[in-house]
Amino acid sequence: MNPLLYIITFDFKESKRSSLWHRKLIVNLFLIFTFLYLAVNLLLLGVFLDDILIKVPFEDIDYNTYGTSFVLRRLNQFLLYYFFIDFIIRYFMQKLPAMAVQPYLHLPIKRSSLVHFMLVKSIWSPFNLLHFLIFIPFMVELFENLTFSESLGWSIGFTSIVFASNYFLLLLKRTSDIDTRVYIGLLVSLVSIIALDWFDLVDFLALSGWLFNSLFLHPLSALIPVVLIAAAYLANFNYLKGNMYLSKLSKDKKTAVTYTGKGILSRFGLVGRLTELEFKFIWRNKRPRSVLMITLLFLGYGLLVFPNPEYEGNYLMYVLFSIIITGMFMLNYGQYLLGWEGSHFDHVLTRNVSFKEYYMSKFLLFAIVSGASMILSIPYAYFGWEVLIVLFCVFLFNIGFSIHLVMFFGSMNPKKIDLSQSTVFNWQGVGAAQFLMMIPVLVLPMAIFGLGSLIWGSLGGVILLGAIGLLALAGTNYWIALLAKWLTNQRYSISNDFRNQ
Repeated sequence: MNPLLYIITFDFKESKRSSLWHRKLIVNLFLIFTFLYLAVNLLLLGVFLDDILIKVPFEDIDYNTYGTSFVLRRLNQFLLYYFFIDFIIRYFMQKLPAMAVQPYLHLPIKRSSLVHFMLVKSIWSPFNLLHFLIFIPFMVELFENLTFSESLGWSIGFTSIVFASNYFLLLLKRTSDIDTRVYIGLLVSLVSIIALDWFDLVDFLALSGWLFNSLFLHPLSALIPVVLIAAAYLANFNYLKGNMYLSKLSKDKKTAVTYTGKGILSRFGLVGRLTELEFKFIWRNKRPRSVLMITLLFLGYGLLVFPNPEYEGNYLMYVLFSIIITGMFMLNYGQYLLGWEGSHFDHVLTRNVSFKEYYMSKFLLFAIVSGASMILSIPYAYFGWEVLIVLFCVFLFNIGFSIHLVMFFGSMNPKKIDLSQSTVFNWQGVGAAQFLMMIPVLVLPMAIFGLGSLIWGSLGGVILLGAIGLLALAGTNYWIALLAKWLTNQRYSISNDFRNQ
């Protein structure tokens, strides 16, 4: 058998034998239903995408001027933004294609074959496939309305850009983990692009239209994205092949903590397993479980303001209620961040887990719950698209900026929490840090919104919140490192406070 076929077979067996396939039936059914629901919604979006674009108010791009291509031209105006947001989401959420290559390096298998397998495997990432759930129906309609060469040029160009973005991202993530200059360069580029767009120094709508219109106006230009794919693939190939040696992969390392688990999060390393344990801790204890239940109840808090005619168009109230809806768990649970573990804080200090991993697991916990709250709040779009924009921008601000403030102030409250008590009318653990936390977490975003509103209007103030949140989110590793350094300096005094209670 061809060595590459052996690799494919072993990789399939590894996936099949993982804990993901051995969950309870009800969990598997839930995951399948969730995936199908998402896929159907994306397909429906693709089917009705042309109808949506027809209603987009572009007076200078209409049927009378451009004929049947006016719908595609309208879409092309936004594709640069689309790929920009996609790249940012991929950077934080897309995993590098994993493969345990050490067992193969001593076998008569070419390293180039292993590298090719890893790179081709990344094509099947859900972040690539989701694009086509949306755009394949649109491409089908494209071939019905435009000439074959125009439709083929645009389709090849779009598909090539998706995969080129995938390979450039993989290279960026691999190099940024080693060289911080790459991360700093990415952050500077991100800030520069946002600043150029924000101050209207560059018209990205026009630039996007010009770039993507050329794909169907000049079909041969679709070869440029194809060349980009080849360049990105080759760069990844050379990097991986140059680092795939036993001497580099077999360095002595510290013994790692091995928390076992069968949940989804346990597949994402130590941080994921710590977060999974945190969810179990919440569910098995009365007071933290009460915090989670209260969070679910507050998802309906928006019904007090969004459908109320008295608050219609009142973006300040929208922002305030969005902070509560998407950040209630973060506020309630995070304010006692160390207090939940007050009875066993010495164990937190002595186990072989770095404080950076400790805070990162808390960050992941808050991000997951806040993200779930955001998704469950999507039906509020019924009361207007501006409501959904406010919810999303405030969500970005919460997980990018406020979350780190909550963890910092929560770490300043060394008071044990009785886990068996309910949350309602329970003031145990409440201190000055909780009241100080409310100032930046509640007042600061409203102040930023107010400043943005004065300069760019209400919608501009909301977008400013989202932009600041996105920038702060890009520096998550830096903020977590600062928190870890602070806790390292304060660990003995905090531990002593817990022992004296």
